[in-house]
Amino acid sequence: MVITVFSPKGGVGKTTIVLALAKVLSETNKVCTVECDFSPGDFVSLLDLDKEKNIVNACLGNYKACLQRPAGERFDVIVGGFPDMQENLKYADMEKLIDSLSGEYDYVLIDLQPQVSEVTVAALLKADRVLFVLEDDISAVSRTVGILEYLRLHGFLDTSRACAVVNKMKCKKKYITAVDLGIPVIYSIPYLRRLSEYKDKKMIKHARSLKDALFGLKKEKSLWRRLLNGFKRVKQKN
Repeated sequence: MVITVFSPKGGVGKTTIVLALAKVLSETNKVCTVECDFSPGDFVSLLDLDKEKNIVNACLGNYKACLQRPAGERFDVIVGGFPDMQENLKYADMEKLIDSLSGEYDYVLIDLQPQVSEVTVAALLKADRVLFVLEDDISAVSRTVGILEYLRLHGFLDTSRACAVVNKMKCKKKYITAVDLGIPVIYSIPYLRRLSEYKDKKMIKHARSLKDALFGLKKEKSLWRRLLNGFKRVKQKN
């Protein structure tokens, strides 16, 4: 299963959520996390990894040689690149990498940079689930509304596979309830004081709840589809 995590605005905690989800999912599954970020990405410094084993070399060479496992973790990682590297990759390169990883891992988590390119579009369209991360402030909400409209308009996103999580909630929802995102908001993570890293116990607790919400939504939609199909069959017989 491919889960692409995206936000049109930086600083909303997207990478922290991706890594926390990877840690939780890897307890019982084989997981790989891909940093599709050329701004550059944060995985190298956060996880103390080799910057040469990056997404560009994984796409254009032997991806297995670019897999790294952070110390003390059960999930594998492919780190992001630098700004001058992005032009070396095309849609088909990212598509091939995702297909290869999907055949080897139970879950492939993709941490997208906050912009749209050939590579990010591949990660959006190949995903079984797209998780938007936003904060409940006017800038984050308006940017998310705008990018959702853009992605829908250009056919870059199947909204039936998309949902959102609100991070760093400090009070009751204010801006998110005033707009129609067009996708369900499945979970809210409160503002966590003194959050040092993704492995923080408080963050892991919320990552577990987010995982349940993420897959609970999938089951709910699957059940609804079965009921709807059953209703259609009965109607056709009558």
